[in-house]
Amino acid sequence: EGEEPAAAPEMRKVKKLVRKADLTVLQASQCLDAATLTELAKRERDMHTADLLVGATEVAKNSLEEYIYEARAKVEGDFAPFIEAADQKLFLANLMEAEDWLYDEGDDTTKDAYLEKLAALKALGEPAAERFREDKERPRAARELRDTIAQWADRATSQEESYSHITPEERQRIIDRIEKVQEWLDEKLDKQSLKPKWDAPIIFANEIAKQCEDLAHFAKPIMSRPKPQPKPEEAAPAPEAGSATPATADGSAAPEEEMDVD
Repeated sequence: EGEEPAAAPEMRKVKKLVRKADLTVLQASQCLDAATLTELAKRERDMHTADLLVGATEVAKNSLEEYIYEARAKVEGDFAPFIEAADQKLFLANLMEAEDWLYDEGDDTTKDAYLEKLAALKALGEPAAERFREDKERPRAARELRDTIAQWADRATSQEESYSHITPEERQRIIDRIEKVQEWLDEKLDKQSLKPKWDAPIIFANEIAKQCEDLAHFAKPIMSRPKPQPKPEEAAPAPEAGSATPATADGSAAPEEEMDVD
């Protein structure tokens, strides 16, 4: 006979215990007080200002170093004719002194100290640089002024129909102004040609450009004035009452209109 199946084990039910208790909630804030926030903001601004100053100081130092190297090369090269020998020697000595200072006590100093050194060097070097620039720019400006003079002289003496309404008196005013400007330019350039290149310029390129602008402003309103429009032809007057009957093309009197007579 077969065995009877084993009975399933009996499971005991466990009753869950639930305990109730009050939960205490504490309200707190992590925001700092106003005084602390103000102090932290001030520190942040101070650090930002300090960073900016460090950057500006480094820029001033680099500017001084670059000027020393560039000025030395130029004063011994392109600028040499525009600075006297004694001034050139003094300038080179100042550049050397500034370079030695930069790599010694000036290696770590203030922004103002670098700027003061740079300004002192430029006071010696900039006049030579200016004379060099003027020597290059003056001839170009003079050519432009001469071209302007020639252009306005051609217009003032032109017999073109478009200028026929410009009066002789107005044309002469332009010619007089042109002659005055030409004399000024020739006189200044003659004096400049007698000066050594290391002397201060007699005439500057911007002065020549100003004469060019002034001449154009004087002459243009005169020569650009539009030509007056011709007056319209007057219409033929209407025949008066009682006047003679107009003739036909062959000279005979025009036929009168027939009138109905009652």
